[in-house]
Amino acid sequence: MVKDIGMCKIILYSVLIGILFLFVGCGVSNTNAKKGFVKYLKEHHNNKYEILTFKRNFNAANMNPNLYWVELMLKENSKIVINFEWNAKDKALYVPFNYTEDRSIEALTNYQKQEIVLREELYNVLDKDVLSMDVNVFNHAISIDLGTEPTFDKFQYFSNKICTVLDKYPNTWTREAHVEFKIKREEKGFYELIVKPTMFNDSTELYRYKQNAIVANNYGSVKAENIDYIIRKEFSKPKSPIFLSNIWVNQKDLNSFYIAFEKHEPRKIQERNKYLTEGVGMYLIEMSYPNLKKKTLTYFDYKTTDRDDIFLFLSTQLPQDYQYLIADL
Repeated sequence: MVKDIGMCKIILYSVLIGILFLFVGCGVSNTNAKKGFVKYLKEHHNNKYEILTFKRNFNAANMNPNLYWVELMLKENSKIVINFEWNAKDKALYVPFNYTEDRSIEALTNYQKQEIVLREELYNVLDKDVLSMDVNVFNHAISIDLGTEPTFDKFQYFSNKICTVLDKYPNTWTREAHVEFKIKREEKGFYELIVKPTMFNDSTELYRYKQNAIVANNYGSVKAENIDYIIRKEFSKPKSPIFLSNIWVNQKDLNSFYIAFEKHEPRKIQERNKYLTEGVGMYLIEMSYPNLKKKTLTYFDYKTTDRDDIFLFLSTQLPQDYQYLIADL
């Protein structure tokens, strides 16, 4: 029986690989695609770019044999490197359906130019307060590396300084900035600060951040892993595991959290040779850091609480100091 299953998998994989190769064979050849792209750059961009990467990007996800992954460097400024998908058949940048941002070689280049200017200005105003920094204009994201975790006063300091820079570029930075704080020797930081430029108007949006909102990164940081470990150790059982769902930070006290974690129980109908569980409810607990001492605990059973939009529902259960969204929840 096991051999039969293994043989079926080999046959299935072989068929899929065969289909992939068949589709690739139907696409524009690598040579012709590269020639067409070089010609396009010469005619439309006067050879301003050097091609760093040009390779077929066909896979099972996009199922388009004519897509190529491209990296270009602006010859007059080697710091500016842009990347995108190119449709060799249409001779145009590939833009996903319903994509609203300007997606062109010119736009991507301008984004990179703006990032360089913004990064330099941010470094100037923050001076020696950061170890390193990354700015992504396209995603409205800023990543800052620090020696130690920021205090509440430091969050306000960074917000004011960053806002003064972003306000100079209302046509470049058109949304709130998501500022991630990474600590030395950590790949991910625990805190994210929301900075809203003065001219940014989000009144028509359904959910809006409060100015200087502090949001927790639920996964990846040492602090999040410690919280997850303590929660699992106290509440998880062999046949009833729990899973961390969300962490809310007190907007005035960084050492106080509300933590949501989902309770699972074995499924009533199990698949053969598999131990599967399903979510049955959500716990909401108030805890302090670093000792993670439990203060309050509430359980919401999915039999009486709608599982859909549970995050927004739990937000309404929090004290005001933990809420960072402006919304009719």
